[in-house]
Amino acid sequence: MINITSHSLEAPPHEIPIWGLRLEVQRIINHYSEVFECSRDFITAAVYAIVSTVCGKHIEIFDGKYNNNPNHWLCVVAPSGSNKSSPIKEMLKPIFKEEELRIKKFKEVYREYKKNGGEEPVRDRLIVSDVTPEGLYQVLADKSYAKSGLLLYRDEIKGFLDDMNRYNSSGEISNYLSIYDGTPFPVDRKTLEPQWISNPYLCILGGIQPRAIANAFKPSWADEGFVQRWLYVYPQVLPEKEYKDNVLDEMYKTAWCEIINKLNAIGDMKLVLSVEAKALLDAFNKETTRKEKDVDPWVSAVLSKIRIQVEKWCAITHILSCGESAGTGQYFALPTSTIISAEEMQYSIECMYYFEDCAYRMLAQMKRKASNEITKAQLIAELVKRTERHKLNIQKLADAIGVSRQYVSKIVNQTSELRGCTCDTSQLTDNENVNS
Repeated sequence: MINITSHSLEAPPHEIPIWGLRLEVQRIINHYSEVFECSRDFITAAVYAIVSTVCGKHIEIFDGKYNNNPNHWLCVVAPSGSNKSSPIKEMLKPIFKEEELRIKKFKEVYREYKKNGGEEPVRDRLIVSDVTPEGLYQVLADKSYAKSGLLLYRDEIKGFLDDMNRYNSSGEISNYLSIYDGTPFPVDRKTLEPQWISNPYLCILGGIQPRAIANAFKPSWADEGFVQRWLYVYPQVLPEKEYKDNVLDEMYKTAWCEIINKLNAIGDMKLVLSVEAKALLDAFNKETTRKEKDVDPWVSAVLSKIRIQVEKWCAITHILSCGESAGTGQYFALPTSTIISAEEMQYSIECMYYFEDCAYRMLAQMKRKASNEITKAQLIAELVKRTERHKLNIQKLADAIGVSRQYVSKIVNQTSELRGCTCDTSQLTDNENVNS
């Protein structure tokens, strides 16, 4: 074991490192990346999201003060045509197969329940996709006594975020913060029976195009720390496509399925840090804390959350770096050691430098959007103040500025100088027949 006291990087890695993983896992990542001619980061992100899901609350990492489970929210940022969807869907096939088996087993148990009575069974879901917040809460409630995780996968994560936009007034952001942190919370809706989510564990995986970031992630979400809880996979350089005819080797597909099958049988493991790993973590935490002193609140939140994410990432790294013999004809072994090594912690810290850099690039786009939004809000308020009420057409004003009609009405209602005037904003909103 080596004794590393500080990271050796002068700049963030240009891609997610994989040197800390078991050789077979490295080969799987490289092979899938080569066949699909995509960024290796896409595959690495899928591996961590899937393994985090299967491990669920069976895995816990203790740093001497806090316990953390290894759930991750991973957002792949890349333009259309970069092939971020197909390889991830291929990596998800063992999860789809396991979900199919669980559905089949549930149906058998449910038929027995309908025939003989007893306690009504609930499904132990492993993956969901196009699900409303209410639907997700129900799935999480059903999994209150399960330790296996849940993966929310959306090919385009913007759809998931748009759903949150629609439900935002109902406190969805606060609920998702609780889900990420594993904190129990109640759900009270008029259309649902009261629920208590006692054991939330959710991983999220999906993609988004760079040009959609500013419209998908709201600036207010960064103020609340929601944006900073994600790990952004944002390659600076994408591989050139040569349109090769190569296909996935069955050996690698078998190896990946073997990993997932063995993880499905994993028992409870409470991971603890070696003395050397703890020293590395302490140094990293002190470094990020020093950085917080000279940055704005959004960036400060990135640094704060990354101190938690490095432990979550390290827990899965420990599972995937297992050097124990898998046996003849096998590719993967579950680790028997519960001690986090210095190498595993150092590797995880290097990965965090990559994610830190990606988060800054992500926030830079959001800040430009926020700046534009402030300008639009000021413009709307000024135009409303300068326009006689009977000449104002809210819809045409919205179209001219490039915002929604509801947004204009919101600015009108929030403008303090207008609250005391005789303007009827509901009437303004509905004024479709008056020319501006």
